[in-house]
Amino acid sequence: MVYRTYYLQQDGQETYVQGLFEQFSARGHDAMLEPAWAGTLARLYTPARYLFHTLQMASAYLSQMAPASTISNCATYQTADALRWLTHTAYRTRELATAFPAAGFATGERARWEQDPAWQGWRELVERALVAWDWGESFTAFSLVVRPAVEETVLRGLGEVARHNGDTLMGLLTDAQLLDAQRHRRWAAALVQMALQTEGNRAVLQRWVAAWAPLAERAIERYVAALPEAGDLAVRAQAATRQWREGLGL
Repeated sequence: MVYRTYYLQQDGQETYVQGLFEQFSARGHDAMLEPAWAGTLARLYTPARYLFHTLQMASAYLSQMAPASTISNCATYQTADALRWLTHTAYRTRELATAFPAAGFATGERARWEQDPAWQGWRELVERALVAWDWGESFTAFSLVVRPAVEETVLRGLGEVARHNGDTLMGLLTDAQLLDAQRHRRWAAALVQMALQTEGNRAVLQRWVAAWAPLAERAIERYVAALPEAGDLAVRAQAATRQWREGLGL
């Protein structure tokens, strides 16, 4: 993928997302949400802009430190995608603050990110991963462990629960973001396949995965425990991340 291809594709994606915001706003979508679900969004969705910012930072670091432009290009596009996710979250935060002025939207996210038990697994995971200075370990931690965990839980899982609570907009928004995630996984898988052609790399990658995966699994458990009507989401999300890595030969 070259920049022009990326730009054209994501311009269409952004037009679609902005169309969702406009259509659902015109329908009075937020006014129809239950106050209890709005409280869940204030606790478990809008603080995600801190999480998405760490994904942006990690991708930017990888883009700077990777030893080949083919890797840097993919990481640069991924950086832009993370910024889009963050921007979407900020936009929804402002809309929800207007609809539910007493729920703490746009004012309480930092405190929740730093103190709410639901976020402390993610915070420990990403803050530790952000100081994995070796570019290979940074790639492994974020692309093979952190990102799949976030995608299966904070995107796919939250989208499922949102639909159960009448929040169709959230479900459609996370679906759109998961399209970006599919591309992220494709390039990460291609890089792993190339790396595994060199003897000794499998053991290195497996050692890094083994170091980071337990933190991600705990983060999934703590986040899902706070989600209403989540059922076996934690088990499914953990299994999906493991199966994806197993499919890469790790």
